[in-house]
Amino acid sequence: MKDYSIVISTFYPGDIIKKCLEHLPDDQEILIIDNGNDEKLRDNLSKIRKKIFYHNIGDVGISKSLNYAVSKCSNNYIFITQPDVVITTDSIIKLIEAAEKYENTGILSPITSDNGKYSRFDHYELKISNKGKVLDNKKNNFSLLEPEGDICVEAVNSTALLVKKDIIEKIGKWDDNIYTYLEDIDICVRLRLKGYQILKIPAAKAHHIGFASHEKKNHNQHELLRNWHFCWSSIYFKKKHCEKKEFFLFFTNLFIKSLLKTFVNLVLFRINKFKINFIKLRACISFLFIKKSNFRRIINN
Repeated sequence: MKDYSIVISTFYPGDIIKKCLEHLPDDQEILIIDNGNDEKLRDNLSKIRKKIFYHNIGDVGISKSLNYAVSKCSNNYIFITQPDVVITTDSIIKLIEAAEKYENTGILSPITSDNGKYSRFDHYELKISNKGKVLDNKKNNFSLLEPEGDICVEAVNSTALLVKKDIIEKIGKWDDNIYTYLEDIDICVRLRLKGYQILKIPAAKAHHIGFASHEKKNHNQHELLRNWHFCWSSIYFKKKHCEKKEFFLFFTNLFIKSLLKTFVNLVLFRINKFKINFIKLRACISFLFIKKSNFRRIINN
């Protein structure tokens, strides 16, 4: 079996990462890309006897973290996961065996479960037109049934991925303009446009503890970050990959809804709902005028 690298991008994950690392192999390099200045993370890593390489690169986001990690990995096979994911060495090996079998693959992904049940976010329907544009799918675009054998899918999220360094570099790696959210779907689209397949491998299993990759004391800060960046990334993705008319309708609808809901919740003194809609409105305005995914928050260590 060929050597491989493991990459985990972190942003104040707390103790949850210890369970993730516990199940990973002792003899393969593990790159931890710290987006914070996390003393607790460094302390946890110092107690774990594995081939861990810690990199503190600042609050740059998922895309830049993964691009940095790819440049530092010494192996062509790179398994990418998150602090709140548990996967065994055997499952990673199953992905590599499938990669050897199916040569024209850009991403191979295990079957994912949330709280012991098959995840509806395991993979997505994402149709691409003959013009290379993502089509608006009005139906439910999430997975419904767990596949029984290896299958090609249209897109997967970044919960757990096996990629090949040479292929990822060939397509320009992850889009640095995206801080977080939809960077995984974006790279799936670009891989497919270059003729590469996205595969789900049921012999490999990953357990995802959703929204557990940060400590509870930072929940409110993360909630603002999550809403701002999901809103901004959704607009950016639509502009990049969809027809102009669809992008315009999407942005206009989002802007007007956020504006009206901000005003209504302010008048009714619904503080939490006001904050969420105001942050979405700020993301819309930032996309128009600043054009960068630049929203950041101070997180307590």
